[in-house]
Amino acid sequence: TQGVSSAASDVYKRQEIAFVKSNVQNQQLIKKIRKYNDSLAFKSLFQKYLPVVCNSITRYHFRFLEIEDLVQEARLVCYQDVLAYKLKSQVSFGKFFQRSLRNHYCSLLRKENASKRQQEKYAESFEEVLENRRDYSVSLTSFSYYPLSILIAQEQLQEAIEYLSEMEFEIMYLLMVEHQTPERIAAELEKETIQIKRAISRCHKKISETIQKK
Repeated sequence: TQGVSSAASDVYKRQEIAFVKSNVQNQQLIKKIRKYNDSLAFKSLFQKYLPVVCNSITRYHFRFLEIEDLVQEARLVCYQDVLAYKLKSQVSFGKFFQRSLRNHYCSLLRKENASKRQQEKYAESFEEVLENRRDYSVSLTSFSYYPLSILIAQEQLQEAIEYLSEMEFEIMYLLMVEHQTPERIAAELEKETIQIKRAISRCHKKISETIQKK
């Protein structure tokens, strides 16, 4: 037991050292970029987080934006974060950038859905799904069993897009397209679970009202 505990402690220490080292390197690169507008330093910094960018592009279902455009958008976000990041912050630059990129991509997706509404209508609606499955956890997982579930979810978001705030849109995207629970959404967005559930209720009402007007 002591051997296992010691090994776990050693792993934790190595991870902590690697984290501190990475953070120091990031701060050195950030200082170079700010002071000298060093393009090589920026390239090195951005390259470190390219896997984060690729994962984010894969996560969000963009239909009209090219990968090259999305990578360029990520570069702009990264540069803006370099200028905005507080070097004495307790939050690492990687976490800071990841959060900014998520918000930016979600905003792009919201605009994309708002500008390109699908003309084809699907018989199944988000309202019907929630009516048949009152429990949030059940209604979330139920989407994975529905044919064309992602398309239906995106259609409902498109219908109510002009009535949802950016935060509400992000919550509903995670709920309807990624099938996440309110608890997981709260953890990801760093909110209280009760706040997420209230937001879902507001969105449900807005989406239902939109459907009834059709």
